[in-house]
Amino acid sequence: MTALLNLTPIITKGLESVRSIGEVLQEPDLESNEGKAEVGATTGAFEFRDVTFAYPDAARPSVEHFDLSVRAGETVALVGASGAGKSTVLNLVIGFLRPTGGRIELDGVDMETLDLRTFRRFVSVVPQETILFEGTIRQNVSYGLDEVSDVAIRAALHDANALEFVEQLPAGLDTVVGERGARLSGGQKQRIAIARAVIRDPRVLILDEATSALDTRSEALIQEALQRLMRGRTTFVVAHRLSTIRDADRIVVMDGGHVAQIGTHEALLHTQGTYARLHAVQAR
Repeated sequence: MTALLNLTPIITKGLESVRSIGEVLQEPDLESNEGKAEVGATTGAFEFRDVTFAYPDAARPSVEHFDLSVRAGETVALVGASGAGKSTVLNLVIGFLRPTGGRIELDGVDMETLDLRTFRRFVSVVPQETILFEGTIRQNVSYGLDEVSDVAIRAALHDANALEFVEQLPAGLDTVVGERGARLSGGQKQRIAIARAVIRDPRVLILDEATSALDTRSEALIQEALQRLMRGRTTFVVAHRLSTIRDADRIVVMDGGHVAQIGTHEALLHTQGTYARLHAVQAR
């Protein structure tokens, strides 16, 4: 009887877990890819045609009448105040959100007709806060890939300016990073995230505040690694610090979900507009 009583909390917890799993399985799919065309290759050219996106019950759209042509291999930076719609555009590119108006074309094909799971094989994301898993550096870099050689992992770490610090760790590639990478510094975690992106050899790269909240030395190492990673790839960059995106092919200034300005860093500085005001504020 005592043993049964001790089991009661465990059984109760197990029943709750089963109930939670059941709720997830009963939820409708957020994305329907059945019968859609698979993406076998892509150049990374995007066309936003009068794109609008509004979250359910939102007072106004997050992105409205957004038009933008992105050439294959081009680096486009998105800047603007919080709530301007920058992150929404990134999620539309990845396919996590679908337009509520207008359309987005990938290599001239409406993305609504594509199997987005196959498209995402060509996409890598380096977020503001890197999510590392309890496991080794080798496992975190090659996460989601099959049979990746140590040579490829070391090459990716080298390109990410991470190999030097990894080789100084007691177990090297077999070093356990801890839950959420707790045993690594912020700069080290971000370089692991870049290596994770490099090893996939993406055609489309998403950088979402990838160098924010880092010390000067870490930012310099990461900027150097990102420049290497961006070369020849279609890249969308979101950054608050304008100094990090001055070399972008084009800068898109967003305001209230609309495109306020488009141009190079130098061209926008010579235009007395939103970008010049933002730059003046940060230069103080």
